[in-house]
Parts: sequence; structure tokens; C-alpha cells
Amino acid sequence: MVNLGTTREPNLLLTAVMDEAGISNKGLASRVRAEADKVGLALFTDHVAVRRWLNGVQPHADTIPCIAGALSVKLGRKITPTEIGFDLELTGAVDGVDDGAQYPPRPDQAIDLLDTLTAADLSDSSALAAAGWVSTTAPSVITGYLFAEPQRIELATTLDEAGKDIAERIRATIRYFMDLDFKFGGGHTRRMLLFYWKTEIVPALRRHHPEAVRREIFGAAADAAEVLGWSAYDDGRHGAGQRYFIQGLRLAREAGDDVMGGQILGNLSHQANYLGNFSDAIQFARAAQAATTGKAPATVRAMFLAMEARALASIGDARACAEVLHRAEQAFDQSNPAEDPDWISYFDALELAGEAAHCFRDLSLSAETQRFITEAIDPIRTPPRTRAFIDMVSAAATLGAGDLEQAVSIATNAVDLASGLQSSRYVRYLADFYKSLVEKNASHSSVRAFTELMQSSYPLLLIPEQARTGSSQEKGRPEGSASATGTPQLSQETRPRSA
Repeated sequence: MVNLGTTREPNLLLTAVMDEAGISNKGLASRVRAEADKVGLALFTDHVAVRRWLNGVQPHADTIPCIAGALSVKLGRKITPTEIGFDLELTGAVDGVDDGAQYPPRPDQAIDLLDTLTAADLSDSSALAAAGWVSTTAPSVITGYLFAEPQRIELATTLDEAGKDIAERIRATIRYFMDLDFKFGGGHTRRMLLFYWKTEIVPALRRHHPEAVRREIFGAAADAAEVLGWSAYDDGRHGAGQRYFIQGLRLAREAGDDVMGGQILGNLSHQANYLGNFSDAIQFARAAQAATTGKAPATVRAMFLAMEARALASIGDARACAEVLHRAEQAFDQSNPAEDPDWISYFDALELAGEAAHCFRDLSLSAETQRFITEAIDPIRTPPRTRAFIDMVSAAATLGAGDLEQAVSIATNAVDLASGLQSSRYVRYLADFYKSLVEKNASHSSVRAFTELMQSSYPLLLIPEQARTGSSQEKGRPEGSASATGTPQLSQETRPRSA
């Protein structure tokens, strides 16, 4: 694991062995790369990485045997990882959580971080599970992506022509996981995707390939990291989701795929908005637009503008939100499906209307919300998952307008549609609606009926004190704002991929 800035104790054991071997930082870096080539790894170790190891940073688990092997050859005797201050069992897990929220300068760092993060996620690491959104890194992530040039990976003398098919296989597999995510929620697909990343994508990224093939593989991996981020986000693992997005952003930069980079910035905007980090959400959405100026097709531009409008609505800036929504509509009017990447195919007129409905809901404009909800639903084309989310937006707006019985009717339909859906975001919608409903009139017959439905379908969401008294710690908090615990009220949806 290449650490991106955490202070460590100097590795005096490695220093001593290097002194014994009479080897410089550059010399060790060269020998480590040679050892990696012997076992088919594409390491990009340089003298800077060696200096970090000497400063106490633990390298990635795959790198440690190469360091030990290089020093063994130089000294003519066996050097163990322990002898040079490295513990394979402890390497990387904590660093991955700490460093994963930062934009890495080099692509090999992103590969190592993603490898460590996915391993920690598969093992249900408590450090990763406890990790939350890190707002302080947003400016450096945006700056790093917008202004850093991709660093070219050294080409091997023997080119791996078989690699030409790898990117296509990755993309096809990711489409399959996307379909499952869309039908059943991120909680259903997360572990399968993590395993695929560890066993197939990381090894592909570490092998040498011709330049054109390398770009395709990094682009496909960025797409996979974006889906991995969505799965974690949808499953309520927000720290992991943010870290997958940021490292995927670095892969997109290396692939030269500016539109995918913009897509991931848009995802970060969506997640920041969901979590109540509205300033970050605005900046990420605008960065997505800046990163793709003159490159993104009209449909993609419309989606990025919709993300900005959502964040503006969250801070209550109705005028700016309306202006940006208008620009989104203008961009969408210029859409040409033949120009669009595959991943934006979900974003049609219905989807744009759904984004607008969310905006006006968060601005507490019930009439406008309902108008766009009508435009966002097609009886045949709208899948149950999307309909469930839109119905919850409609229920919230209807409740806000004072029609309690109709709001309950709409929410009841949403619960039926969402049966089997493993999405923490949908559950958040439902929980926030129920809190607002109880506050209105806990003793109303419709509320009692909905409470019974909740007891049978989502028993863990019920708060008996609220059900009895109608009280709420969140009373007076506007819809769409973050709670004291960082969980947003009526979390935003209409996922920018396939809601």
C-alpha cells in the first residue's frame, strides 16, 4: 500500500538491510520492478516509493515479497519480510481506509488502494464499515482530477495481445451486475462484484499491455469501480462508496475517459447531496461539467446539470435551481442517442422529470412536484424500483400539501412495489416519510393502517415513542437536509445510472 501522507515511524530495519546491501533508493526500486516482472506483476515502483517505505509506510502485500526478493538477490542470502520491517498480515487495511478518500497521484496507487479496499470490504472490515464521507478532501479530489495529467505506464518488451479481450469481458460482466443491482438493489450485488474485482480486474490492471489495450482496460475498470461505488452507496456503506468513486476517478483519468470521469464526479455530487454535504455536491456537479466541456454528449450534459440543480434545491436556492433545470432541459432537447455512451441509456425524458420532481420536493413546492411526477412515470416503461422511489417522492409532496389519506395511499403502493429491494436509500425514504406522517397525526386511521404495514414489512424502522406521541427529534428539519447524525431526511434518489 502506498500511503498518501499519514505519518509513520521510520523503518529502521529496512534502512539497515539496504545499508548492508549498499543499494540506493533508485537501485532498490529498479530491482523490485525486475522481481515483479518475474512473477507477472506490473509494479511502478520508483525512488519516491522507496523513500516512503523507509519513512514507515507499509507497501502493498504483493509488493513486499518483491522487495524481500530483490534484497535477497543483492545480498546473496534469504531476506524475510519481517527482517525488513514488514508484516504481511497487517499491511494495507487501515491505510486503504485512510488514503482511499484522497485522489492518488499515480495509477498504481489507485490499483493498490482498490485492491486493499475490496479485500477489507469482503472481510467485513470494521474500519471500512465505520468509515464515513470525508468532506475535507473534495477540493483536492477535484483539483487532482481536473489538472493532473495521466502518467503513462511503462510498456513491457513482450506485449500481451490476449489483453485485447479483457476490457470487453469486464464491461460485459459489469453490465450483468448492473442489471442485478437495478432489479434487487446494491445489497444484493455488492459481494459478488467485490469478488470479481479482486480475482479478475486487479490482476488485469497489474499486467503489462499495449498502450491502446491498457487504456481500454483502465476505462473498463473505472466503469467497474463506479458500479462498485454505487453498490456500496445503495447499501448504506457511504465511506466505502466515496472511496471507490475517488479511486475509480483516477482510473478514468489514466484511461483518458473524460466522460466516465465526469460521470463519477456526478456520482460524488449525488452522494454528497444525499448525505447533506450540499456545498460538496454543487462543486462536484460543476466539476463534472468542467471536465467534459466539449466532450460530453447532450444527454450526459443534461444529467450533470440535473445533479447541480438537485444540490441547489437542497440549499433552498429556488431561482438558481430553476435556471439550471432549464439548461438541463435545453441540453436534453439536443440529445442524440447515437452519440451517447451505454451507461447513460437510462436517462430519458422520464428520468429528467424525476430529477425535477426531487428538486421541487426539496423546495417544498408541492404543485410543481406533482406536475413533474406525472411526467416522470410511464405505466409500461417505468420499472417497479423506479416507480417505488418516485411514489415516495409523490407521497412526501402530497403529505406536505395536506392530503394525508392520499399520501398514505401512494406510500402503500410504493411499499408493495419495493418488495425484496435491498436498498438503504429506499428504506431512508420510507423511514423519513413515516416520521413525517406520525408527526401529522399518529391517531388517524390511515396512519394506524400504514403503521401496521410497516410492522409487517419494515419492523426495524418503527420507533414506538414516535408512534405513541408523534414526537420527533427531527421536527422542524426541512426535507432533504441532513440530520444531526449525518443521515439525510428524505434522501435524494433518481440514481444517475438506473434508478
